Amino acid sequence: MLKQTLRTRPQMQTGSHSGESEEHLPLPRVLLLHLAPGIGIVLFRWLITPWLINRGLPTELGFLLGVVFISIPLELGYLLYLGKKRNGVFSLRGIVLYTQRMPLWQYAVLFLPFLIYGIGLQAIYSPVATGLAKQIFGWMPVYMLPQPSQLRSLTAITLITALLTLALDGIISPIVEELYFRGYLLPRLSHWGWFAPIINAFLFTLQHFWQPYNYLLIFLLVLPEVMIVRWKRNIRFSILCHCTANSLGAVLTLIALLLTR
Repeated sequence: MLKQTLRTRPQMQTGSHSGESEEHLPLPRVLLLHLAPGIGIVLFRWLITPWLINRGLPTELGFLLGVVFISIPLELGYLLYLGKKRNGVFSLRGIVLYTQRMPLWQYAVLFLPFLIYGIGLQAIYSPVATGLAKQIFGWMPVYMLPQPSQLRSLTAITLITALLTLALDGIISPIVEELYFRGYLLPRLSHWGWFAPIINAFLFTLQHFWQPYNYLLIFLLVLPEVMIVRWKRNIRFSILCHCTANSLGAVLTLIALLLTR
């Protein structure tokens, strides 16, 4: 089903790479489409988190509910709308590009160095993020700043939150984001040449308005991934990297929670 959904019909080409769309988005639309999901998430969290706090619920639920009600409907809904408009049915055919295949050995060769790089970068940058949050971004709501997770004791609600984090932030949301940001938006920046990955990675980083202290970390993690996607015309690689990066923290949190008494 996924293969059928992602398969693109033959198109006229602007370059030598198959599957690259002629459509080039104007700059105002590029900015709006990249930044709208992040704006929606921030506004939603700002509205719902006080309600969660008043009821003694984990503030992490604010982000997860934002994913369910804002980012996934905006991103996937927009892609399906375009697919309906283009194909007559709700389909991603011709909308999500960069679906060329890669041999399995290339995934291993490219992914393992990326994983080591990402873990090392995270370890180095963590104290930097804490310092930036305290010194520069202390004006932000407390629930958006780095702090010990509220999922410290095993209860029904903390277990549900941890499982939702793994499912939504670890798997579902990264897949949708890669379809949207790398499968749809990145190919439409192809006229920028090798500046396209930089623009895409920068705007993707910028839309994480709820964690500006992590901007440098996100950009340095995402840029190599996006450059590989453009090089190999393969968003499956970025889906693998994104799901892995987001799932690692969620899995560790879940394990720590299950080990509490």
